[in-house]
Amino acid sequence: DACTSQPCANGSTCTVSGNKFSCSCLAGYTGQRCEIDVNECGTPGLCQHGGTCVNLPGSYRCQCRPGYTGHRCESDVDECQLQPNACQNGGTCTNHNGGYACVCVNGWSGDDCSKNIDDCFTASCANGSTCIDRVASFSCICPEGKAGLLCHLDDACVSNPCQKGALCDTNPVNGNYICTCPQGHKGADCTEDVDESNSNPCEHAGKCVNTEGSFHCECLKGYTGPRCEMDINECHSNPCQNDATCLDKIGGYKCVCDPGWIGDYCSTEGNECKSNPCQNGGTCEDLLNGYRCTCRKGFKGERCTVDIDECLSKPCKNHALCHNIQGSYLCECRPGFTGGDCDSNIDDCLSNPCQNGASCVDGINSFSCICLPGFHGDKCQTDTNECLSEPCRNGGTCTHFVNSYTCKC
Repeated sequence: DACTSQPCANGSTCTVSGNKFSCSCLAGYTGQRCEIDVNECGTPGLCQHGGTCVNLPGSYRCQCRPGYTGHRCESDVDECQLQPNACQNGGTCTNHNGGYACVCVNGWSGDDCSKNIDDCFTASCANGSTCIDRVASFSCICPEGKAGLLCHLDDACVSNPCQKGALCDTNPVNGNYICTCPQGHKGADCTEDVDESNSNPCEHAGKCVNTEGSFHCECLKGYTGPRCEMDINECHSNPCQNDATCLDKIGGYKCVCDPGWIGDYCSTEGNECKSNPCQNGGTCEDLLNGYRCTCRKGFKGERCTVDIDECLSKPCKNHALCHNIQGSYLCECRPGFTGGDCDSNIDDCLSNPCQNGASCVDGINSFSCICLPGFHGDKCQTDTNECLSEPCRNGGTCTHFVNSYTCKC
């Protein structure tokens, strides 16, 4: 096999044909054995836009000029999309082929708007003042006695025209002075007193008293503060007793008493039984800071509001039906029983149901009669006819009587 010795170089593929071989080269190589590197840079215009071609083993690389990118420098770089922005200090970026341009805002210059224009170069600060450069402007620091934007005016504040401790400023345009008056004064020189009572500065109906350069407020009861703006919290002195809750009100307070106490200060023990807290006929006993209810039979609970279900204890006897009612119960007895709890058997013999002198035996909702001889039936109401048994012999005639008979021979 001619390919066994790996005659093909640089990763090429070896193919056997009889006792010979051939090599299929990778891109970038040539020669019978693919041993020769192809110089791609020999191709004119391979790298675009003035890019420099560098030959590599089996390949090439383009070194692009600024403003271009891509394998062959074919793409324009949009510098305006870069971060941070190519144009500084608020400049507007415009991209063009192979570069960009910046339109700078006022006060800045340079290709990327990074240079502050020195406005002091053309400034005219007068009278020996010092110029301070700003962005798109400048300022003049004036020597004592001078004022104005260019220090070209005499400072009118030198004579201290503003009174009452007012702040004096010089108009930078005309050189006149301007007084900023303290509270309580007005006028061009701040010499006039302001009557604050005209503006009603006192709150909550407080009375305003004007004073020189100021005022003071005479507050109504329950308020305090320079303008009577604060409500006095009367609860701070803890006027409510016996753990009562104090509610602050305008000009006063209110005590919310705990149960068992009454009065403006909750200082008096109350009779809780006055409100009749015990219901359903319960008896109320007043206690210190409370009460106790003694409930009637059939009720329970702190205020005797709960009806006791007596049927739960099965008070009705002899399989009677129990009905719970308010404060008690009612037994519905089965036939043959009576009494509040159905515990008494009704004596069914009391009505003397047995006739003809028979004896009555009481049962459960029933009775039985023991008849005298000659009678029968449930109540011994039927006279027995002795002749039916044909007691008379030899053709004798039987005559029936009560509990007896006679034979007529």
